[in-house]
Amino acid sequence: MNYGYQNEKDFVTLFNDKYLYELDNNSQLFLVELFGNNINNEEKIKSWKNNSVQKTDIFIKYKKHIKNISLKCGNSNSMHHEQIQEFKRYLEKLNIPYNVIDKYIGYHYGYKKNEDGKTDFSKILSSDEYKALYQNEIDIFNNAINKTRIIIDMIDRFIIRGRNSDYDIDALICGKIDDYVWIMKYDIYDLILAKKNSNYTSPHIACMTIGPKKRDINQNSIYRNERYIVCVRWNFIKESIIEFKQSQGFDGNSAHKKTSHKTS
Repeated sequence: MNYGYQNEKDFVTLFNDKYLYELDNNSQLFLVELFGNNINNEEKIKSWKNNSVQKTDIFIKYKKHIKNISLKCGNSNSMHHEQIQEFKRYLEKLNIPYNVIDKYIGYHYGYKKNEDGKTDFSKILSSDEYKALYQNEIDIFNNAINKTRIIIDMIDRFIIRGRNSDYDIDALICGKIDDYVWIMKYDIYDLILAKKNSNYTSPHIACMTIGPKKRDINQNSIYRNERYIVCVRWNFIKESIIEFKQSQGFDGNSAHKKTSHKTS
């Protein structure tokens, strides 16, 4: 069963063709923050699924105002997938040096190196085995990409806009209809940038880890093709959202403040 797809249907059903007052308290607070003073009980809310493969999963409309919502229902969420060659080209466009990009490529495929430094294509290591031998190379990659300007660019690519959309999400919801939290677009930047100096042994961008979708050590998995896909994961996303909102003194009715971000 595709839980993500079912979750999208559940949220559409939750919001669609409802007046604000008909919704549970949590959902009312969410919509008030999402639409601000534009929403009241005058008209019904509309909601529908986005049939394109984009960061926006569902749309919520009130009167003429349409908002784009991303949904996550798990605790170890895959935020973004793309082919490794495309990811490599993206890093090149960010002006990451080729020798640094190769540090990630080495981790992604996980091949062991001989004493002369040459790759042994007959030996694939687990992520833990690779880190035990080559953590210094992963650290070089992490230090190169965890710069404010790069983090912001990657937030746009991995969460806010993606690679095949001309518009951003307005909010991210994490959870299911009977138990969910949310975070607005500009708060996502603040949350992730606050974790810029997070300490991970895996390749990462702030609080999100980067690695192969499947490592396929034995090279006989039915998911063989997923070895060539870069997967960006955000573990404990719900807890991160709750912690951030508590740190901001969020009470469900506070006004959203846009913040500017300095690059480095």
